[in-house]
Amino acid sequence: MSGITNLTIRGKSIDLPIFLPDATLGVVRGLDKADLDGCGIDAVVVNTFHLMINPGMERLQQFGGVSKFMNFEGLVVSDSGGFQIMSLLHQAKIKGKILPDGLKFTWRIKGEDKTILFTPELSIQTQFAINSDVMVVLDYFTDPKASKLEQERSVDLTLKWARRSKDEFERQIKQRKLSEANRPWLMGVLQGGNNEKLRQACSQELVKMNFDLYGYGGWPINEQGQFNNKLFKYNASLTPDHKPRFALGVGKPSDITLGVKYGYHFFDCVLPTRDARHGRLYLPKNKFLYIGRGVFAKDPKPIDNNCSCPTCQNYSRAYLHHLYKIKETLYYRLATIHNLTFYNSLVKSLR
Repeated sequence: MSGITNLTIRGKSIDLPIFLPDATLGVVRGLDKADLDGCGIDAVVVNTFHLMINPGMERLQQFGGVSKFMNFEGLVVSDSGGFQIMSLLHQAKIKGKILPDGLKFTWRIKGEDKTILFTPELSIQTQFAINSDVMVVLDYFTDPKASKLEQERSVDLTLKWARRSKDEFERQIKQRKLSEANRPWLMGVLQGGNNEKLRQACSQELVKMNFDLYGYGGWPINEQGQFNNKLFKYNASLTPDHKPRFALGVGKPSDITLGVKYGYHFFDCVLPTRDARHGRLYLPKNKFLYIGRGVFAKDPKPIDNNCSCPTCQNYSRAYLHHLYKIKETLYYRLATIHNLTFYNSLVKSLR
């Protein structure tokens, strides 16, 4: 377990470990600033690709970045955008391909099909327009079932793109005359699938580039679809203890608990917000309450008697069941507040 318990990035102080909910387009779905504050949320993750498309770099720059645009004072992490583009390519939802220079794809913007080459440089430029506090290099992720040849290509391009990303990052800092105290941080991302030798080779080169923090790239699951605990632990051992580690996409409560033990500091995942919308509410000891079940239609108890969130303090399971059944948007807000409060309480207990 790493001894890093607090960081200050661009004047924003955060305690570690920390969980960051998904705020893809500059919003945690259904919640406003007061809700996030009430849940104890001090940081969020936004999506570089989607923000580039909508509202676009010009609009974000007009407002001084996404933090001011969404009126959020906490830490903002922007992913590189590569994961989303490659996912869409693999799912054949967009046309394009992975090239040595970046990700080429066609997207419909304002009624017109536009072909975009999403390079490491464009990713970093977009993240500076977003004005995030922590930026991520463009990397090439692969499925755990990918062939060794594809994993090797993934590591090769990830390292080349990492160098180009950092060069552009440093150019932007110099151009904007940012000091060490007020510059954003840059994250390098380890790839290599489930191959320990490839991950070790990737980490050695990334560490030489000296990033501010390092992320677990890819999916931490094995070929059978189970959480790859062994690789998750090994990956943490590949980067220096004095640099924070980000468990990208890791979000189950049990996995977060393990991750803290192994030396990870940042966690993000769509699970708590997505589960809330689908009627899955979190309880202690890795249990869940499925609010759509008929057994809760007359239940006067809160979701969790020991939870201090506004939802549990003010509403019964029966009322939440009713809201869920009639598809009332208030349900999504109240359920999300509970799940995020649960997650925040979890990471606070692990500090």
